[in-house]
Amino acid sequence: MQRLDKILSEAGICSRRDCERLVRKRLILVDGSPITSSASKISDDAVISVDGMPVVRRRRMVCIMNKRAGLVTSTDDPQSPTVMDDLPDEMLSQLIVPAGRLDKDTEGLLVFTNDGALLHRLISPKSEVTKEYYIEYEGTLQTDAPEKAKAGITLKDGSVCKSADLVLLQGGKCTICIREGMYHQVKRMITALGGHVTFLRRTRIGALEIGDLKSGEVRELSEKETENLFL
Repeated sequence: MQRLDKILSEAGICSRRDCERLVRKRLILVDGSPITSSASKISDDAVISVDGMPVVRRRRMVCIMNKRAGLVTSTDDPQSPTVMDDLPDEMLSQLIVPAGRLDKDTEGLLVFTNDGALLHRLISPKSEVTKEYYIEYEGTLQTDAPEKAKAGITLKDGSVCKSADLVLLQGGKCTICIREGMYHQVKRMITALGGHVTFLRRTRIGALEIGDLKSGEVRELSEKETENLFL
């Protein structure tokens, strides 16, 4: 059970102070009856309405998406479709937003949440959450590319990247693990090493892997999986 004013505040209906005002005006009904106190404890299955409109309760939600190329990582963009277009209505109703971003032409693992504290932890540079990418590129990377990535690559604009783990694969492919998120960082790192990225997919955040999630699919995480974001 939760306090009525907390439920309405988390649902984005009104502030706790405004909740008191609505209670006094008898505009809040719980299971069809006017409520008498904004501090009333409301059961999880009770039906709440405010001025005749049903309230969609908000709960802590953490989801992952296998982002499709062509989507902008934004909650709104007048020029292009966004990642929000691939979210089902029941997730949109919980007011989840992307934690971090992927470029429009980049695919892969993207986290969504409505937990402000978790959102901050995921995007804060201090957290140094590991992010792994699979890369296909044109050109030839320098033979000592893994060592340079480990030492910290200096980009064209003078920015110095933190130590990264680069693994060269056959046929113009590689993987890289970074612990920061500068603008177009992976593409710029590969450019600095002599290549040009033609395909990019994020495959892991922390210990959480994209697994068999299909392109465009979204699913909610368990508590254990959420913990793995920070391993």
